[in-house]
Formats: sequence, C-alpha cells, structure tokens
Amino acid sequence: MIDVSVIITNYNRVSLIGRAIRSCLKQSLERDKYEIIVIDDASTDDSKEVILEFGDQIKPIFLKENIGVADASNVGIKKAIGAFIIRVDSDDYIGEHTLLIMSEILTNNPDIGFVYPDHLLVDENEKVLERIKLGTLDDLYSHGAGIMFRKSNLEAIGLYDPKLRNAEDRDLLKRYIKNFDGYHIKLPLYRYRQWAGNITKDIAERKKWEQKVNGNNS
Repeated sequence: MIDVSVIITNYNRVSLIGRAIRSCLKQSLERDKYEIIVIDDASTDDSKEVILEFGDQIKPIFLKENIGVADASNVGIKKAIGAFIIRVDSDDYIGEHTLLIMSEILTNNPDIGFVYPDHLLVDENEKVLERIKLGTLDDLYSHGAGIMFRKSNLEAIGLYDPKLRNAEDRDLLKRYIKNFDGYHIKLPLYRYRQWAGNITKDIAERKKWEQKVNGNNS
C-alpha cells in the first residue's frame, strides 16, 4: 500500500533533477510504501531524457506547456495515491530516512496535520554550509518544500493557487495552518541546494509575490 507520494516538479534543471530523484529512491522507507511522481513543466533542455532513464522506478508526467510550479504541483497531487504528500524541489534532495520519519509521525498522530524538518544548506558540490532551523513560522514560510502534508487536507483547502508563479508555498501554508496543526522535526532531513539559478535567489521577485500573498491572506 502506498503511504507517501513524493512530488518533484522540474523546469530546465537537467544537471540537478537526477540527484533529486536518486535521493528519493534511496530511502529507508519500504519501496512499496511510496511513489515518486515527477512533473516536467515543459522543459526546453534535456531534462526529459534524464527523467526517462529512471524507467518504471518513477511516474513521469511531461507537460506540453509551462504552467508554473504551483499548477504543476497540483497535477502531481491529483495523480497521487498516497495519504501523505511531500514536495521535493528538483534542485534539492532529501536524507535517507526522511520519508520514514515524517510518515511515521503522521501515521501515529492523527491530530497532526503536517510535519516539517530542519534543512541543511548545501553548495553545488553538496558541501554543507549551514543548518537552517525552521523554528518560527516566518522561517517555515521561506522554505515551503520538504513539508509532508495529509493529501485530504490539501484537497480540503483547494491545493496550490495556480495563479501564483512564486511564493505559492507561502500561500498554501498560510491557508493550511488556519485549519491544521503542524509539528517541527528538529532533524536536518532536507537538503536545500544553493546555486546561481535558485528562484529564491531573486529576492526582489520573491518579495513581490510574498506581498501579494500576504495581501490575499490578510
């Protein structure tokens, strides 16, 4: 039985998508308890070839036009059959015990609506630069990937807002937290990669969308 659905969205990250997928395949959680759904958002590089190399180990979806990470994530969630959903960005990766630890907490604590770990910030060579502790809501809002949600709760709040091209994670969390409690796992289970192409490196753009989201949720 599938307990966890991992959603990886990708756009033009041919050099990184393979690492993200491999980290999800190398989990201590039994392989028949989770699925990996990879949504390629109409990449124009050779991402498709890399994704296809994983064969039936993953469930690939190739979109014909670029719809953005929010809507692409929704495509994956709607296809998912797991009770729990976790999104892994295509330029990041996860630790070996991530899915096991997070899913065990949700399975054994029905009152918890979502779980989230600390992150390790790594460079392009996977060298650890620092540990990012998500101890406050502001910290959590800035790192929306690597959170495990209950699929039924995501459906209840309407999934990601497809109109948002950035800060979609912040918007979803603000709506989710109004209805469901979270639990902070004080372990660095998620690897956040710092590189020149990170969307969050464009601080001005991110701030613009965050202001829009804050206005929508006020």
